[in-house]
Amino acid sequence: MVFGSLFRRAPAPGGKILVAFASQTGAAETIAWRTANALAAKSLVRVAALGSLTADEIAEAGTLLVVTSTYGAGEAPDSARAFERKQMAGPASFKGLNYAVLARGDRKYDATFCGFGRSVDRWLAASKARRLFDVICVDGDDDSAAMTRWCEQLTRLGANTSVEQLMPGPAQDWILTERRLLNPGSTGGEAWHIALTPREPAHLDWTAGDIAEIWPRNSEAAVEDFMRLHNLNGELSFRWRGHWTFLRDIIAHSRLPQSHEVEGIALDWLVERLEAFPPREYSIASLPKTGRMELLVRKVVKDDGSLGLGSGWLTQTAEPGGVIKLRLRPNPNFQPPPDGPQILIGAGTGMAGLRAHLLHRQDRKLGGAWLLFGERGATSDLYYADDIRAWQADGTLAKTDLVFSRATTLPLGAAAPKRYVQHLVTEQAGDIRAWIERGASILVCGGLQMAAGVQEALVAIVGQEKLDQMTQDGLYRRDIY
Repeated sequence: MVFGSLFRRAPAPGGKILVAFASQTGAAETIAWRTANALAAKSLVRVAALGSLTADEIAEAGTLLVVTSTYGAGEAPDSARAFERKQMAGPASFKGLNYAVLARGDRKYDATFCGFGRSVDRWLAASKARRLFDVICVDGDDDSAAMTRWCEQLTRLGANTSVEQLMPGPAQDWILTERRLLNPGSTGGEAWHIALTPREPAHLDWTAGDIAEIWPRNSEAAVEDFMRLHNLNGELSFRWRGHWTFLRDIIAHSRLPQSHEVEGIALDWLVERLEAFPPREYSIASLPKTGRMELLVRKVVKDDGSLGLGSGWLTQTAEPGGVIKLRLRPNPNFQPPPDGPQILIGAGTGMAGLRAHLLHRQDRKLGGAWLLFGERGATSDLYYADDIRAWQADGTLAKTDLVFSRATTLPLGAAAPKRYVQHLVTEQAGDIRAWIERGASILVCGGLQMAAGVQEALVAIVGQEKLDQMTQDGLYRRDIY
């Protein structure tokens, strides 16, 4: 399939369909392209980023299908923020336009679940467009029920597809080959370097900025005990998460119910009722050429002392040499921008995504990068310090500014203590403005709070309009969690 934004003529003439996407990590964009591909045999199909469209372009479409994710607390993805602020500020005039919305989100954020997709749906309705069917809300990557409803509606529009073709593929088997604590004694929580190798070498295929979806699981002992207690055959297969899966694996990756929840019910119903563990997303900190995938994982400890689902599995429960179920996700919104000077900003485990980009630049001998990074302790929390020194020595890093909120020493040119990376951005306003004027791209990787502070600082430096334009041009990219 050739990517582009032109209408594609089909062998059999049909209606004109515009498939618009707003994607933060690439999943919504992938579904949009697969949706368009399914419709292309019967219709003229155009695919475009929602944020790039004008009201006139939307009005010209006979049918508009919007596939969008929700970022943060019900917010628009980065690529659609300007669109929301400008185009969606009031109703447009879309009389005669048919539309439907597929909204992706995470149901654990119940109050804002699929918030931006719902906002788009309300805006289109207020603009007098005709809703083809109610907004379909998808909970993560493996919501086969919601995707089945979307597939059924596409079939009514003339599509030739199946839910399997629209959803991501199954997870792959990777082996846990290394687990190493990077910050012993840190007050900011344990950060672990995790290395994985694939069972199939062909799976060593990703780009800097892409994401690893880790599927947490119960221990082997717990799975065996559960199957023995309830006399279950782990070799039976069932449709699960859109794929045929052995019962043993379904049980491994689901919350184990209590005995009273299992007794007396049919096996099919048990499988249907099992609550699957949601996958956890991690920025990849390495490149495929090393022969393995490296992650930087913060071990989450909850108030009751229990461990976070994904981080606990990777940093403590999983056995070295054991299998980790993993699915690669392309993340086009955080893949390398055009060559040129680059400002990389992050904090904490956001160093993982920045490290992959710096390795990419080192590999291509690009040079001209500026790292602004923040953490708690200078002596314990400067992850990949040897890499930073190497990048400084070979010219990959032209400028390095580090800030530690609880620092007592200042290695590698670090700034004054008790400040955060967003403060560092504000203090470096003049240089940042000059780099942007020279065409520098900006990459931001880390937590929501940090990213919001950095965004505010950048808006103060270059203005909202300039930052919006950089986003549309692919020069301002974020990987936020």
